[in-house]
Amino acid sequence: MQIYFVPVRFTILAYSNMASSSRSSSTSAMLTYPTRNSNYDVFVSFRGEDTRNNFTDFLFHAFQTQGIFAFRDDTNLPKGESIAPELLHAIQHSQIFVVVFSTNYASSTWCLQELDQICEFLQLSGKHVLPVFYDVDPSEVRHQKGSYAEAFSKHEHRFQHDSQMVSKWREALTQVANLSGWDLRHKPQSASIKEIVQKIINILDCGSSCVSKDLVGMDSPIQELQKLLLLDLVHDVRVIGICGMGGIGKTTLATVLYDRISQLFGACCFIDDVSKIYRLHDGPLGAQKQILDQTLGQEHHQICNHYNATNLIRRRLCRQRALIILDNVGQVEQLEKIAVYRECLGARSRIIIISRDEHILKQYGVDAVYQVPLLNQTNSLQLLCRKAFKLDHILSTYERLVDDILDYVNGLPLAIKVLGSFLYGRGVSEWSSALARLRESPEKDVMDVLRLSFDDLRETEKEIFLHIACFFITYPEKYVKNVLNCCEFHADIGLRVLVDKSLVSIEDERILMHNLLKELGRNIVAQYTSKEPRKWRRLWFEKQFYDVMLENMEKNVEAIVLDHEYEEYSEVDEDMDAVIFKDFSNLRLLIIDHVNVSGSFNCLSNELRYIEWSGYPFMYLPSSFQPNQLVELILKYSSLKQLWEGKKNLPKLRILDLSHSNNLIKIPDFGEFPNLERLNLKGCIQLVQLDPSIGLLKKIVYLNLRYCRSLVSIPNNIFGLRSLIVLKMHGCSGSWFKEFNNTRHLDVSESASHSQSMSSICKWTTKPYHSLLPTPTTNTVMFPSLLSIYCLREVDISCCGLSQLPEAIGCLRWLEMLNLGGNNFVTLPSLRELSKLVHLNLEDCKRLESLPELPFPSTIEQDLRKNRYWKRAGLFIFNCPKISDKERCSRMTFSWMTQFIQMNNEHPAFSNIGIVNPGSEIPSLFNNQSVDSSIPVSPVTRDKGNNIVGFLCCAVFSLAHCYPTTTRSWALLELYALNNIVFLPVNLDGNLITVASNYIWLIYFPWKSSYDDLYAPFHVKTKCDGGLDVEVKKCGYGWVYKQDLQELNSKMLHKHKFLEFEDEVQPQLHSFEI
Repeated sequence: MQIYFVPVRFTILAYSNMASSSRSSSTSAMLTYPTRNSNYDVFVSFRGEDTRNNFTDFLFHAFQTQGIFAFRDDTNLPKGESIAPELLHAIQHSQIFVVVFSTNYASSTWCLQELDQICEFLQLSGKHVLPVFYDVDPSEVRHQKGSYAEAFSKHEHRFQHDSQMVSKWREALTQVANLSGWDLRHKPQSASIKEIVQKIINILDCGSSCVSKDLVGMDSPIQELQKLLLLDLVHDVRVIGICGMGGIGKTTLATVLYDRISQLFGACCFIDDVSKIYRLHDGPLGAQKQILDQTLGQEHHQICNHYNATNLIRRRLCRQRALIILDNVGQVEQLEKIAVYRECLGARSRIIIISRDEHILKQYGVDAVYQVPLLNQTNSLQLLCRKAFKLDHILSTYERLVDDILDYVNGLPLAIKVLGSFLYGRGVSEWSSALARLRESPEKDVMDVLRLSFDDLRETEKEIFLHIACFFITYPEKYVKNVLNCCEFHADIGLRVLVDKSLVSIEDERILMHNLLKELGRNIVAQYTSKEPRKWRRLWFEKQFYDVMLENMEKNVEAIVLDHEYEEYSEVDEDMDAVIFKDFSNLRLLIIDHVNVSGSFNCLSNELRYIEWSGYPFMYLPSSFQPNQLVELILKYSSLKQLWEGKKNLPKLRILDLSHSNNLIKIPDFGEFPNLERLNLKGCIQLVQLDPSIGLLKKIVYLNLRYCRSLVSIPNNIFGLRSLIVLKMHGCSGSWFKEFNNTRHLDVSESASHSQSMSSICKWTTKPYHSLLPTPTTNTVMFPSLLSIYCLREVDISCCGLSQLPEAIGCLRWLEMLNLGGNNFVTLPSLRELSKLVHLNLEDCKRLESLPELPFPSTIEQDLRKNRYWKRAGLFIFNCPKISDKERCSRMTFSWMTQFIQMNNEHPAFSNIGIVNPGSEIPSLFNNQSVDSSIPVSPVTRDKGNNIVGFLCCAVFSLAHCYPTTTRSWALLELYALNNIVFLPVNLDGNLITVASNYIWLIYFPWKSSYDDLYAPFHVKTKCDGGLDVEVKKCGYGWVYKQDLQELNSKMLHKHKFLEFEDEVQPQLHSFEI
């Protein structure tokens, strides 16, 4: 009689405490001889002469392939030892027993003694027994019939003196034979062996996981990963990626996932560190050997080249349901050379790739990427308490310090584990001291892990990372990209790389970075060693200036950002002395905001690419400054009188922003910056004229002259700026308009000469004011200037004292936003030809008697939707008391809104669509109404939610003066709907509102999936000051469904009839339900 045992099942979790031990080393251990201290997974009891050369041999081979560790007496026993004690030890130290009943099993007293011992241990330990009926009927074993009856007849005769022993053997046979097992008669052995092996794997995995008990917050991520894996799919091979910053727990999460699902697969492999194998071993060949070793259970030292390994993987795994996890992949080339593609694996296989770089995962073609989140506050606290106190709660004297630690680590599991373990057993004072030290010098073990991602970056990407860490956390993404591009860092691609590598994130269009990554970046910038002094290339708070000066390192500094609105360092209250800037000769970036600077300012680096200095306190820029490299110059709220005396050369300047520089009286010759694209002079209230050289700005796209109320002259060639897209002239009602009243008729013969010299651009003759703004019957050639700026997309000529608008306005076919508010129009020409117009403001047009014809938004072309140039569409008819037919006004505005809702559903372009117009009643289509400023929002069912396209809400409000006042009075309205907050888009200025009136405000929000669980009340808040009273009288809402859009659209388009609000002509809208 022979008894065979097979090596223990090997899983990644079984060796998780051995760090990155390779599979090959484990296989070697598997084949060494067992000692008396060995533990086994499986003990197989069988009759050798019946099954040794067939079934049990195949079973052992399957065990070894799957790494099931067991005892085998004929190969593993050291020579010279007694068999019986080793067998007894093996039975005592095995987890599972497989008993193979065959025809002659009961004839062996050794087999029966083994079975008796197995049953005794079952009663004591509750271990598992799996009976296999090889070539015998289970009932013969259970009741000792047939060959079993013959065998026991001989045993009873032989052991007459010990009949109790024979009785125990009978009881053992009956007990085991009554258990659920496998009857192999007339069945394929291979299929049964596969079932037996899988059963053993399941039992072992349920009871032998080596995953740490200290893990927290695993359930939700594991559930998300299992959803992404789609484990129930029958045929597909699926590949998913796991991504996240260093130390966030990607490997830990994959380890737990492996522990939970590996039993579902026939072949499993977990390679700890692909990048390390590439660096220290045989590159892709080393990784391929590990794959073959772990999945097939054999070492492959004989494989000596990449080609053979690739072919063997494809041949051996193509029919296996395999689970392969590749951790710490640093380059997509590593995956390509390892050559484990979905085509190489059997049906229902899964590949999981772990990387810090999301781009690698997408480039490889994963089906989905899971971004590992930071721990929430609850889980962070639980993990810290387990590490620092060996408890699940805080010790009372440590509460404040625990909060400080959690703020510092910000949910990063690695940092929590390292700091918690370090702080274990230490007192309160030691905790305080450690926290103070951390803020000055972060924990090296954590920083070393985080720095790996930084070290993999290109030089320009490192510069971007360090700039963000030092300067730009929480700044708007668009702003940061612009500044970095000015500094020649190619930020569009560089920032994308940082996001992919989880070094920064972008939320709500702002740049965010983990606290510890910020500390990493700032420590890299400020680090120094005994061999190399600090380089001081970046400065971000005042104290650093003086350190730099003490070390004479001014020439190293390339970037200074002092912004106390964003930055926490603001301990220096005294004014900075401007003289400290004189030696920063290599400075390329300078941003100063909320910082007081005084003294003599005589020097500025000629290497500067970007200057932004809010509240610049001097009258001129330094005369020695040669801004040849300057790309943007932003000096808002400055004390400038003029930029400089004399001439400068700024060939690279693209943006000049001097807005709200109240003392500015003169702008230099625009010929000094011929490539200027944006000019902002908003609020320069003392600026008298623009230099005629403005006509040379052939690349300008943005010109803002709002509130330049002292302008007496604007060169007529401003209308020759054919690249101009945005023109803002709100409040420019100064004497330059009066000049138009007496002169300025453009001769047709000269209208095409915009590209000629300034002296011959225009020829003016005396004409009355209305010639400039002709009536509809006047020839459009009387106003050719508008025709020449055909690229205009946004025009704001509000509050300019205009009384007419030319028919030529219809020729601005690219116009998207038009603000005509605050003017003296009585009528307006048709706007029907402005097919791209999405925003029209007519507020405070107090003489306006009727609305113009409006365009159909259905002709808005794809470029608007692609560029998302306008995030809001709107039509605002407010404080226009002379409009006589208010019913027609309401029909027109609602019809306009309906068309936009329909268009936006087909081609999403707007975050909301709104209208404001006179009215005192909520349209009857709103069945959900309230005589108040608030109304509950009823949830929608899931089946209806799938059909919803948007949410439409409405408020009726009144305006009136509650008492006379000579001071400024104003009011605000804020609308809260779902998770949106919107301010009333018109100006509630009591000095402009002279008639008490009621208005309707309608706003439409396209559907978002995030609205599913948001059913807070829809309400409107008001704020008033100075005697102007605003009251919300009514409100209402409705869900908009797809079928309603079709109905609204068809009825609206039928004979171009406007929708009525009255019940008898109102279309039946089943969408707006209670």
